[in-house]
Amino acid sequence: RIHHLAHHDLLTGLPNRVSFMEQLDHLMALAGAGEQELALLFIDLDHFKRVNDSLGHLAGDALLQTVARRITGVLRATDLVARFGGDEFMVLLSGSTRPDDAADVARKLLAAIEVPLRVEGRPISVTPSIGIAMYPDDGATSAELIKHADTAMYL
Repeated sequence: RIHHLAHHDLLTGLPNRVSFMEQLDHLMALAGAGEQELALLFIDLDHFKRVNDSLGHLAGDALLQTVARRITGVLRATDLVARFGGDEFMVLLSGSTRPDDAADVARKLLAAIEVPLRVEGRPISVTPSIGIAMYPDDGATSAELIKHADTAMYL
């Protein structure tokens, strides 16, 4: 139980930043040895603070839990998803992933996350920004890969 709490986000049940970074480093090493590509998707919920400010943290928490379920519902069992912090999520697509494949997944994630939900009888919708970085082309280390995926959100 202690291990689980240390490696998972309490709100969503997803792996947390520490766990994600450990797995990312491990999978990058495996991909490098096998000359495979990985795709890292950095997801940030646009204007999430407005939800917390206008409807309260319980509504924000419900939204984060729903977004986490929607993200995992789009992904394959072999893909990795984590709550990186606040309203940020990371997705790692592994196994001979090409940029076009990553873009297709990003489009599916956009469509799934944007669907409005009802919290306390009120409709809430949020749009995500998604940045994509490819390993090894966009970074040789996990820090570089994350930095490039974060930057890609704003391009």
